[in-house]
Amino acid sequence: MLFCAVPILWAAVTDFRKRIIPDWTWIAVLLIGGVSAFLFNTPYIPLLERILGLLLPGVSLLFFAVKYGGVGGGDIKLTAAMGFSFGLCGLVVILFFALLPACIYAKATKQKSVPLAVFLCVGFFAYVSLSLFS
Repeated sequence: MLFCAVPILWAAVTDFRKRIIPDWTWIAVLLIGGVSAFLFNTPYIPLLERILGLLLPGVSLLFFAVKYGGVGGGDIKLTAAMGFSFGLCGLVVILFFALLPACIYAKATKQKSVPLAVFLCVGFFAYVSLSLFS
């Protein structure tokens, strides 16, 4: 889980600075999730939950991007990769801690598009903190 910290942090920094998420970041998160799922056979996140974590948010965000705009392709890919790595339940926790601050930031700065990777990073560290201390 902590191996994902570096690519997620890098995605957050580049998304904040340049409004782009490098492909290697979401690929790294997805590969770490794959190694975790198949080599270490982590029993606390079943494979079905990982697949749902990959597909449901990815398809939902893609729908919103096509219909309303404001969600970039990097955001969709990073969210889907995180969904596979942490499972659907883990992603729900991450999004819980990410989306409220993202909405507040958007309202405060009067922006329609926010660097979502920054807030996914905040949600990731909240999730890790809850996982480590519970």
